[in-house]
Amino acid sequence: MKPFIRNGLLITAGAVVAGAAISAAATLSLPATGTFPVHWGADGAPDRWADRAGAVRYLWTMPVITLAVGLVLAAVPFIDPRKDNIETGRRGYVAVWLGVMVLLTCIHGGVALQMLQTGDDPGSSGQMVRWVIAATAILMVVIGNYLPKTRSSFFFGIRTPWTLSSDLVWEKTHRVAGPLFMIAGALGLVGAFVLSGIWLALQLSVLVIGAALISAVYSYFAWRNAPDRDHGTNLTV
Repeated sequence: MKPFIRNGLLITAGAVVAGAAISAAATLSLPATGTFPVHWGADGAPDRWADRAGAVRYLWTMPVITLAVGLVLAAVPFIDPRKDNIETGRRGYVAVWLGVMVLLTCIHGGVALQMLQTGDDPGSSGQMVRWVIAATAILMVVIGNYLPKTRSSFFFGIRTPWTLSSDLVWEKTHRVAGPLFMIAGALGLVGAFVLSGIWLALQLSVLVIGAALISAVYSYFAWRNAPDRDHGTNLTV
């Protein structure tokens, strides 16, 4: 097993253990009766509730999700046709892996905390969406920082027909995409605490999709004059 994959699995194991500890502590602390929030709407307020048994199932599902995501990230370097390129950019891959695990663990901890605080301060649960968006925005900044350091891959990065057919276009596109994603993440982080209602839920998605679309369009124009672009396989069948 390659060292960077082993490191990622160790990070995953740490996140799963932390998640299990969060679930165990919350399970022991939840009141025997009452309802608890398990989902939050676009306005930041809880819109789905469960009894204690349902809340406990939800709590213990989250470490399983974290484990599944970690295993998928571990499998990608083995199944990507350009696996050598992922290893070349392994620092960025592991950094994003770490960021995803931290994000999932923070969401898990936030959900558990909001469940426990609901009985004391029902309004406090409405802040959950803000913190999730803020944590996701920080992850976008991390991804943007490492995008220019990536190499052509079918699973990671701005994957368009033009970036995948030219290493030069991949490099140029990700030099543009990196700052765009960092800006989107920074603006999304600010928006997480100054916006409300539907704009709170949509703003980060709009910013990230905008950054991705600009990068994809740029990749086409960069490809038009790329000296290493593919011109076909010359197959006659």
